Amino acid sequence: MNSHKWLDDPLVMIMTMREGDAARWDPDKLVDFAKSFSVDAFGFSVGGITAFYPTEIPLHPHSSSLGDRDLVGETVDALKRNGLRAIARIDASLARKELVVEHPEWFARDKSGALISVHGHYVACPNGGHYRTFMVQVVEEILLRYAFDGLWANAAQFSPWHTPQCHCANCRAMFKAEHGHAIPNEDWNDPVWRTYNEWRYRQVADWSALMRSTIDAVRPDCAWLPLSQVAESWDHARRGGWDVDYTEPHQQAMVLEAQRRYTNFWWPGLEARYLHNIEGHKPGHVTVSYFLPWWRLYRAPTPENKIWTAQILAQGARPWLHITGYFSEQFDRRGLESFQELFKLFKSNPDAYVGTRSQAEVALVYSRHSLDNYGHDDPENRYLNHFRGYYNAMLEGRIAFDILSDKRLTRETLSRYKCVVLPNAACISDAACDALAEYADTGGHVIATYKSGFYDAMGNERAESLISRLTGATYTGHTWEGMQAAYGAIKDRNHLICEGLGDTDLIPLTGDLCFFDVDRQEPAPITFVPPVEGEVGSGISVPEFNQITSVTEYPLVIERRASLGKITYFPWQPDWMGYRYGLRDCFLLLGNAVRSTPDYRPQVEIEGPGLLDVSLMSSDDRSVLHIVNFSSPGSFNSGHRRSIEEILPLHDLCVRVRIPKGRAVTDVRPVVGHLANGYEYDAAEGRVVFRLSRIEEFESIVIGHS
Repeated sequence: MNSHKWLDDPLVMIMTMREGDAARWDPDKLVDFAKSFSVDAFGFSVGGITAFYPTEIPLHPHSSSLGDRDLVGETVDALKRNGLRAIARIDASLARKELVVEHPEWFARDKSGALISVHGHYVACPNGGHYRTFMVQVVEEILLRYAFDGLWANAAQFSPWHTPQCHCANCRAMFKAEHGHAIPNEDWNDPVWRTYNEWRYRQVADWSALMRSTIDAVRPDCAWLPLSQVAESWDHARRGGWDVDYTEPHQQAMVLEAQRRYTNFWWPGLEARYLHNIEGHKPGHVTVSYFLPWWRLYRAPTPENKIWTAQILAQGARPWLHITGYFSEQFDRRGLESFQELFKLFKSNPDAYVGTRSQAEVALVYSRHSLDNYGHDDPENRYLNHFRGYYNAMLEGRIAFDILSDKRLTRETLSRYKCVVLPNAACISDAACDALAEYADTGGHVIATYKSGFYDAMGNERAESLISRLTGATYTGHTWEGMQAAYGAIKDRNHLICEGLGDTDLIPLTGDLCFFDVDRQEPAPITFVPPVEGEVGSGISVPEFNQITSVTEYPLVIERRASLGKITYFPWQPDWMGYRYGLRDCFLLLGNAVRSTPDYRPQVEIEGPGLLDVSLMSSDDRSVLHIVNFSSPGSFNSGHRRSIEEILPLHDLCVRVRIPKGRAVTDVRPVVGHLANGYEYDAAEGRVVFRLSRIEEFESIVIGHS
């Protein structure tokens, strides 16, 4: 019997307790509050930095206002009486000075050997005894006393809370023993530094394995659920040693965090997509904060919270609503009611949100190895903005897609897709290259940009790049870097890559361009026009002399047929350029590349305005189309993106959805629109067509079929 089955589909609330909250903590009122959100499980702070129960472990500090109460025991009992699962939140990142005095060898040190402090506490090292002895004792005590269903770890990482790199004696000795080197200075051209960076990820995963074995020995029906992050929070994940692919084998379910609201507004959907392809289809969960990260007592705007949360459900994961400071005398309650309504909607429509899986035929590869080992000290510009750009292209093209980790590019995972996209996935393993080559030979379509596959996973340059292997074109070793004011000349308006560009002879080009010796068997649809500038490198020219004098034959799109499949390669950076400048022509080219997949038939077509994220899920008796509306007014250059205070409603959209072969449509029902009789629809030739009269933040449409 699977004792963790409850993790498949729960809605969860996480309440972070502050050190002084014990005085106001009323378990029964807390449970009533949680139930008003229709959640199935409730998590709360238990131990680590502060204990909210009468711990017997020396130097494990009680909450200052706990008195002689056992708030953990009272709260677990209240949850169980009301049919809610209980999740314990622990935090191993910090400890009081008294423990440091007793065990100074357990704690992180900066390069000078000094302890590192936050809020008057001291940062612990994942390789030290605070994590590997003290926290083991804390977890054993908690689980022996209380019937928790899950254990969730916050901030279990190196360098938490933006603190310096650890140079403690444990780290120095362990790295030296394993790799024969002292801890290096940060230098991404140094293979020892890249090895050390990878080692940090492995060490955090090793601690996660220790926690799992501890839990299994004490209370095996308690799930281990450590927190991690992907992509948009690279600065935390890299320094912290968080790689969900490495910790996954030790977890019963996956929990990622999407709380930093200055990131792209599609970050929660990105993380949910990433979790959807975790090995063994482990349940995926994404935490979403009620608050803004800088002001933890102040709510994020309601429309933003709605799309932030809806896209998690749309990709088959489950949201964990995180609230901090609920017991404060000053708290921003605006938006609590809307979250209660939202969760009630999710809970009352299981046919839309439970028991389906993605039917996407396109996968976008996210490469953490490229982020680190090619991105170096400028990972956003060198790697992440390429990935972000292609993600935007998928939204612009309204293409249903999944995300694959670069560590999970295998024959089995690739075989599920007609098209796999590598947005500057510069650093991927030899095994991944072999799998991609086989995938193309057996009928798949590989799309790649810029320096995809030029390096192995650890950043060592290949003698033959993946692009050369797939296309037969030889890289010359020359890349023109930092171009400005260049163009692409459109040579074949009728080519599918150019579809939708309209009445133009050219598109803009900037950034870098790789040069290959190309066998030009067929004329390229777009070719390179060198920069038009007054002085080389200036990027500008006098208007009277702004004239194109040279149009080369060098292709900006290289297409080749493999044995049964196809390769499309952009030797420049249309994904990076589209993201940086917001150029829809770049997104159009990238979307057209997907649509050029042999035998491509779009799964979803939507006629009408708006920036939409679409996903298509299905089970035996239904398909579910999820649409998240990202159409928000206004923007300004503030250093952060604008908070989403308003979503522009869209009207009268014509929707076409491909249905599974051999199935007959029985009904089309909107979940948010609440139409009792559903939509009128036409179904023929494997498609169902209907009109969506209005969409605000999101809509989920259940398409029944038999």
